[in-house]
Amino acid sequence: MTSKLLADLIARLDQVQLLREAVDERVNLRGAPTHDSRRIQPGSLFVAIPGRVRDGAAFVGEAVARGAVAVLSERPVDASVPVVLVQNARAALAHAAAWWEGDPSDELIAIGVTGTDGKTTTSTFLSTALTAAGLPTGLVSTAINRIGGAQRGAAAHQTTPEAPELQRTLRQMVEAGDEAVVIESTSHGLELERVGAIGFAAAIYTTFSPDHLDFHDSLEHYRAAKAKLVTKTVGSTASQNRKLPLVVVVHATDPEVQPFARAAASAGLHVARFDAYSEHEVLVNGERMTLDLTMPGRINAANAAAALTLLSAWGLPLERARAAIEAEPGPPGRSQIIDSGQPFRVLIDFAHTGPSLRAAIGVARAMCVPGGRLLLVTGAAGERDRGRRGAIGQAATAADEIWIADEDPRGEDPDLIAEEIRTAFLAVAPNRGERLVIQHNRAEAVRLAIGSARPGDVVLLAGKGHERTIERRGHDEPWDEEGVARSALASLGYPPES
Repeated sequence: MTSKLLADLIARLDQVQLLREAVDERVNLRGAPTHDSRRIQPGSLFVAIPGRVRDGAAFVGEAVARGAVAVLSERPVDASVPVVLVQNARAALAHAAAWWEGDPSDELIAIGVTGTDGKTTTSTFLSTALTAAGLPTGLVSTAINRIGGAQRGAAAHQTTPEAPELQRTLRQMVEAGDEAVVIESTSHGLELERVGAIGFAAAIYTTFSPDHLDFHDSLEHYRAAKAKLVTKTVGSTASQNRKLPLVVVVHATDPEVQPFARAAASAGLHVARFDAYSEHEVLVNGERMTLDLTMPGRINAANAAAALTLLSAWGLPLERARAAIEAEPGPPGRSQIIDSGQPFRVLIDFAHTGPSLRAAIGVARAMCVPGGRLLLVTGAAGERDRGRRGAIGQAATAADEIWIADEDPRGEDPDLIAEEIRTAFLAVAPNRGERLVIQHNRAEAVRLAIGSARPGDVVLLAGKGHERTIERRGHDEPWDEEGVARSALASLGYPPES
């Protein structure tokens, strides 16, 4: 069993503004640090994080009762075990987790991928490309993880994992022979220090548009969270050993990501740029390149170009990487084509913001035959940035037939969510109200859309993608977008191939 001294952790925590040391530093820690009192094992360290809803300090007693032998906290708490006061509990959790796992990120070349949209696909492309170029690369993303070449689905509704889970995953990658890792770094993951204690060798910014304002309070705070990835691009022992330059990759023509490029240049980092002129013609680090991707659409060409731009900036072999990216089917629920032999297309996409839905509609529209219609199922989540609802409604006007279905209403009234989407739709297309149907039952909405399709049409199922549950009133209802779509196709006489 692993055992480490609390005194050694205290020395490490000088990096996060240690305020006061524990009474007894000779305590042996025998369990991984955690901020979840329910996960305490005998000998563990409990980190009391002041949350947005609950204060971790209120759970110190429970944590000690379960076996915690020390506590990290931002303020004094009553406990029968040593308490270490720190300036930032979340940063301390990240450092404690990295310390417990032996700083695995020092042994990996870490790349962070952030942006409002396109993170998961870009991360997947990059893991594939780096591995093909001779650098075995793990992946931590919203949809899938890869460790030692083995792929598995990510946890439901996961963004960037909390620091203990992330650091444990990085250690598993090192042990599995990975030499690099791509980490999808969300604004939550950056702001909440989930990727703290990781020195990135490169950062990729895909897009930037207003989102998550329910959490960040303002666009400026959202942008500041994303900008943290630049400051974390400082490299690691592994990247220094390979003499890789520190690189920040941004879109060449998107004005919204240029502030990140300027920040990177000011920090002395190399800035490399990508673009997509069409579904097949892209810009990779200043050079034009032709791609023939398995994944459809110009947006995915841009995601691929972003990945290849980093390889080019690092001087890694591009031809093998390009071939691997072209063959990559992509993560589940991203421009995912469902083919059961039907004479129309069915496309599943995670698009759940206005810009991402517009991009997904663009991909779907390009797949329609002349005269074909675009049939859309979409929605918006409850208890999340309400600005998404209007943006979804406006974007939906580019479809021909629309069903508004429940996405993740959580504790909100689904009628109110749907009505906000409908209102935004009618503000743009006041004469097309009959084309929009509110059908809360998502399975029924999928069946109606697929059942309405004619040869040459495209059915776009947007908003859920890979997610395996629908969150409603504190409960997780099982969900499988692909399974529901295939069931609807089977009912029309198009069963999946055996």
